[in-house]
Amino acid sequence: MKKAIAIIVVCLTLGFVSLPQAFADNLKEDAEIIVTKARIVMEEVKNAPDSGPAYDLIRQCAGVAIIPEMFKGGFIVGGSYGKGLVVARKDGRWSGPSFVYIGAGSVGFQIGVQLTDLILVVIGQNTMDSFLRSNFKLGADAAIAAGPWGAQATAATEILLKGGIYSYSRAKGLFAGVSIEGAGLGTDFDLNRAYYQTTSNPKDILYGQVDTPASGIKLFEALSAIIKQ
Repeated sequence: MKKAIAIIVVCLTLGFVSLPQAFADNLKEDAEIIVTKARIVMEEVKNAPDSGPAYDLIRQCAGVAIIPEMFKGGFIVGGSYGKGLVVARKDGRWSGPSFVYIGAGSVGFQIGVQLTDLILVVIGQNTMDSFLRSNFKLGADAAIAAGPWGAQATAATEILLKGGIYSYSRAKGLFAGVSIEGAGLGTDFDLNRAYYQTTSNPKDILYGQVDTPASGIKLFEALSAIIKQ
């Protein structure tokens, strides 16, 4: 009887020891999936016929945040939530990605569920530094506006001169500017740690203090292809 109890205790102990490693492995996989989806989003944006103004903004940006498959929906009271990443660009070089989450509530008549790719084009170094915080609110801590789009759109606005964020959405193949003022955005430290294995600090990640994994390099290549287009 004592031997049986001892075996059970050992098995339970080994199980509890393996749980943290299994959790870390799952987070690493989640991080890789987000990076891959973000790359695919930017590759598809590059080929979208109505995304020309976004190209111009990305060429001038200090960074880009991508939230693939952001959840939107509800009945009467709705909201949106998603996880994604942000990359920094300085002196023509990309760094990151650092993982982020975004959430926004809304009230109104809305029915159904929709997955939307969200792209935030960051203009100005001061605005880019906002992503070093643990959390901040779009519109309050960083100026934000729906991004110009379509063949006749122009990017000559106050944000381009003073710095801020242009927001775009992409759903079912359609690409357009979208307003998300008031949404909260913050760093996902767990995903950062899982992806890099060394640090979760967005400052180290976004300003070139860590090596970027292979999936991140492929994302940089997709972004650079837009700039060169």
